[in-house]
Amino acid sequence: MKIENKRQINASTSGSSKKIIVVVISLLAILGAASYLLPGKFNVWKKFNVSMGGNAAAVVNGESITRDDLDFRIDKTKEILQLQGVNLADEKTLSEVKKQVLNDMISEKILLQAANKAGLAASDADVQTAFDRLAAKFKTKEDFQKELTSRKLTEKEIKEDIAKQIILNKYIEQNVDMKSLSATDEEINNLYKNYGAKQKNMPKLEEIKTQLANEVKQQKSRNTILELIDKLKKGADIKIFI
Repeated sequence: MKIENKRQINASTSGSSKKIIVVVISLLAILGAASYLLPGKFNVWKKFNVSMGGNAAAVVNGESITRDDLDFRIDKTKEILQLQGVNLADEKTLSEVKKQVLNDMISEKILLQAANKAGLAASDADVQTAFDRLAAKFKTKEDFQKELTSRKLTEKEIKEDIAKQIILNKYIEQNVDMKSLSATDEEINNLYKNYGAKQKNMPKLEEIKTQLANEVKQQKSRNTILELIDKLKKGADIKIFI
């Protein structure tokens, strides 16, 4: 993450709305795409073994994650990473991306299963409100439709993914106390020093203290969610066929 002053941040957030639909709604919204770049964490991407899993890339508690869905998610993830300037020409990086995408899809499946078991659902009204908010980020309805077409997405698919995200958010809110997460002055100062060691012309701490505090809390929330996922995985039946 590059630290910028408030004026630069405001300028950068006024860019194209097209980036919004790069990866529609997925666990990436919770964990962040940066997790794909952790070095040395994953093995080389293995070739598909069709005889073992048929069209399934993985099966989670009896529910399949298809190879087609996996390929689709990989393509969308590659798009968002390329927008961030990640070099996917490197075979090792790409293999890590693919492994992490599947891992995220398994985590998402487990969370949704737990949410459904808890009786959580997304109302049509809530889904429509979120959909309208997304569409409103484009100048016209025609621009929004053109973007969907260019991404080979339909309104139905977008709404299905929005519904999943709403359900995931509800489950996480019920099982993770986000309000209790805070950033201490020591944590903020350490993060500021870390950025200062890598980046010249840093703004004063007071100018970006809120931004740094939010980043600390976001990292804590990601770690807490990962702990929840790991707990659910321990009791899950997961089979991977790739």
